[in-house]
Amino acid sequence: MVIGMKKAVKTAAIVFAAMMVLACAGSILMGKYVAEQILYQNKENDTKGNSIKQLEIWGYNLENFLNKYRGEEFEVTAEDGNVVPGTLFKADISSDKWVVLVHGAGGDRVSTYPLAEEYLARGYNVIAYDQRGSGDNGDDRVTFGILESMDVEAVVRYARKELAAGIVIVHGQSMGAQTAALYASGVNAGDENVADAVILDSPVPGMERFLRLMFGDGPEGAYSMTSNYLIFTGKLYMKAIYHIDFDDGDTIARVAGDNLPTLVIVSDRDEVCQPEMVMEVYHHIAMDNKAVAHADSAHIEGVIDNPAGYMESVTDFLVQNGLR
Repeated sequence: MVIGMKKAVKTAAIVFAAMMVLACAGSILMGKYVAEQILYQNKENDTKGNSIKQLEIWGYNLENFLNKYRGEEFEVTAEDGNVVPGTLFKADISSDKWVVLVHGAGGDRVSTYPLAEEYLARGYNVIAYDQRGSGDNGDDRVTFGILESMDVEAVVRYARKELAAGIVIVHGQSMGAQTAALYASGVNAGDENVADAVILDSPVPGMERFLRLMFGDGPEGAYSMTSNYLIFTGKLYMKAIYHIDFDDGDTIARVAGDNLPTLVIVSDRDEVCQPEMVMEVYHHIAMDNKAVAHADSAHIEGVIDNPAGYMESVTDFLVQNGLR
């Protein structure tokens, strides 16, 4: 009787151990899958084509823009060795004011050309470049601004040193706004190679928060068992293997260290980066020199729907900071 019980306990222990091994192995594989789906989300994605299609949907005449403004290609190298390609556009009047445009997910630099046109018409030169995982950027990973902020730093430094920029503004849209926010939290105001201000149009509120909404198919499922499991395994694997921490892409937490004058633009009909989340980003910016503007538009479409009104808000902010 005792012998039989010992055998049963031993068998149960072996089965349990085997199940635990399988569960751990399964979780590692799931973590690998989640991490790679995030990092290499644009692997089979035609980011260049996507920008063209988006501009067509918006009814924007790209051909007219390219005929009016002749761009000049350039490359810079970020701190980690990543090669960042972009295009320079100069305003019709001589100016030492430059705006660095940072595009969102799924597209490339071309998607920012409607915004570029508005700045150029107001006497600002423009730098548009490809974020990581997009266009011709040397790094094919998307890290929600964590590594991408190094590219912003390199482009701004290039503007200061090579283009003799007297004023530099960084204006990001969506995930590009998140990149700009993380950049602003990692630099020191007053440094000669740092931007003078950042503009955040509909910023992604954070890497983990955004992924939870995706995994949970909306706010209701953001903290479901499935979402929790996918976040846990993906986060663990990405940190262990790629040394990238979701927490470093938490926009709402990181803006507490924002050191630059900041304008946040809220798209009031935004279903991607919802207005209340964008306002949460704004409220967590610790510095006093911040402003918020609202656009009666869907996600980052304020400059498409009402370019004059959109740029009026931008210009007011720049004038208040002596950057006009």
